[in-house]
Amino acid sequence: MTVDKRLLRVREKVRKSRPKFRRQESWRYKRLKTGWRKPIGIDNSMRHHKRGIPTIVRVGFRGPKATRGLTRTGKVEVLIHNTNDLDAIEKETQVVRIASTVGTRKKVAITNKADELEIKIINRPEEALTFATISEISEELLLEEEDKKEPKDKAPRKKKPSKSSLTQKEIEELDRIEAELAGKPTPRKKTTTTKKPTTTKKPPAKKSTTKKPATKATPKKSTAAPKKTTTKKTSSSKSSGTKSTSSKKSTTTKKATTKKSK
Repeated sequence: MTVDKRLLRVREKVRKSRPKFRRQESWRYKRLKTGWRKPIGIDNSMRHHKRGIPTIVRVGFRGPKATRGLTRTGKVEVLIHNTNDLDAIEKETQVVRIASTVGTRKKVAITNKADELEIKIINRPEEALTFATISEISEELLLEEEDKKEPKDKAPRKKKPSKSSLTQKEIEELDRIEAELAGKPTPRKKTTTTKKPTTTKKPPAKKSTTKKPATKATPKKSTAAPKKTTTKKTSSSKSSGTKSTSSKKSTTTKKATTKKSK
């Protein structure tokens, strides 16, 4: 049975212009599904074909009669339950559909035989593959899982030029802190930058050695000054001692004269 291709084009044109038939007020209430139901009621606005309300199912929306029940390519569907049914199929005008009650083992056998006879299957299942391809796919999946489990060494991150206002020394310190936190040794470039300041600090060390003799000379003057003060104190103490003895003698002579006079 061959179908005119012109009728197939007409059917496709009608299908594109056909509206979506919805149940009345299914857009209003959540409890109502969108599946089509014929509207019933004396004053039903959808039944009266009022303007602004979705249309109902009518005969004018059907396609050509000769193309009804055919696929888009114009072939007839045939339901199959086993491999013996494939022998009575004409591959030029018919297409196969496997029944839903068939198991996976029979599906594999039906698809293998259909591929040999070059018969098209509409609902070709994913499980219905040849046993060789199934084993290959399972091996590939196992290899992919093993690759995911094995941790891959991450490539070193490339440092982009910094656009911040930090100085070079601050950036080097930040890099050193990050390396310490990560537990990685500092790179060689960073060690060369740290050695440069030590060479610049050497000249001030020489200046400190020249200043030290001046500090040693000052304590000598301070030690000599106290000696003079001690000598002065001793002379003053001696003079004070002689004065005190003379005053005592004078007091004793005065007391003696006063007693005699009495």
